[in-house]
Amino acid sequence: MKRKAKKSQSVIILGAGLAGLAAGYELVKAGYEVTIFEKETEVGGLARTVKVNNFKFDTGPHRWYTKNDMVNTWMLKLLGDEVIKIPRLTRIYFDKKFFEYPIRIKSTLQGMGLVKTAQALIDYIGISIYAKFKKTTPLTLEDGYIQKFGKTLYNMFFKRYSEKLWGTSNRNISADWIGQRTRGFNIVTVIKEALFQSRSVVSFVDEFSYPRNGIGRIADKLMDSVLKGGGKVVLQSEVTDIAHSEDEITLVTIKQNNKFKKYSAGQIISSIALSDFIAGLRPKVSTSLAATNKNLTYRDELQVALFINKTKLTPDTWVYVHSLDVPFIRYTEMDNWSDSLSPRGTTTLVFEIACNEGDLMWSKKDAELVKLVTDTYIKEFGLINQSDILGSYVHRMPKEYPVYHVGYKSD
Repeated sequence: MKRKAKKSQSVIILGAGLAGLAAGYELVKAGYEVTIFEKETEVGGLARTVKVNNFKFDTGPHRWYTKNDMVNTWMLKLLGDEVIKIPRLTRIYFDKKFFEYPIRIKSTLQGMGLVKTAQALIDYIGISIYAKFKKTTPLTLEDGYIQKFGKTLYNMFFKRYSEKLWGTSNRNISADWIGQRTRGFNIVTVIKEALFQSRSVVSFVDEFSYPRNGIGRIADKLMDSVLKGGGKVVLQSEVTDIAHSEDEITLVTIKQNNKFKKYSAGQIISSIALSDFIAGLRPKVSTSLAATNKNLTYRDELQVALFINKTKLTPDTWVYVHSLDVPFIRYTEMDNWSDSLSPRGTTTLVFEIACNEGDLMWSKKDAELVKLVTDTYIKEFGLINQSDILGSYVHRMPKEYPVYHVGYKSD
């Protein structure tokens, strides 16, 4: 019989995304009594694999590549022989032309032409010379991209896409976002990669690791290990109140089947959205902190999956779509990730539409979204006909991206 853990050895974890599950996985191994509460019907959070009949698709192009041996070993031990290597081809669709991304010299020359490429290099040299005489820290996303790549490449490869993603001018978004997404990536590394085949920047990798049956297998394996270790994962359980006293959380209230129940533990770990955590604190936080919390905003996403009676429509793992006339910002072809995700001879295309929960796009019915995406994709790319579509599914993902608005640190 398993000895019941003392309260000091009990842990409640809020949220069963990868962060919450990984914490539970390690704590169970260390002998703690763990209970994880998740408001959704499945685990995985932002990195789920949705299953519809015989089709599986990921909620965005999630994969992993790391030079950290500890992290890589941890992941390989968790997934075992489920791990496969995927050749990566990511492209930008801009003004009806495809460019490799990260930017490659050959692809850029072919798409832009010699004159435009020369202009891009001159722009960057001018920015670099200016920066030597006047050192400035970029404030906005626009400033940051221009400093890294020059104005020509910014206008071609970053401006439209970023403004589609955020739904606002790049002058309203902090340059800190660039540090999160393009660390070590600039025009100098582009040239070094072309001349010396450098792979020092993670963005340049030609392949990555991936679970054969979808990224959701990471969450599944973590949950299985938590349960086998005696832990609990309780789904459809939403955190409503978080009681605290003297800088210590004392109780959490969980809503389950329209009933409310209070739970306590020696330790409580939160992996839910920070804004939700602060809003749930009881007693409520100060007026000033509540105002700050309201400024912790997110960009939400609609993911429209089309199940296609064809396979390998493109060579791409995913494509960034810059055109403002096209509603989706990116699409992924799942058959280029793993043959196990779709029945033989078929594939799934996953289209991502950035929006805000409750706005006109978010409020559209599923059938409207499917028609919008289908009509646009057929007209713009011409790779399928309506008769090739076997079915569809719409997945709604709130709080997909935290918004790094200008001044977010001081709010």
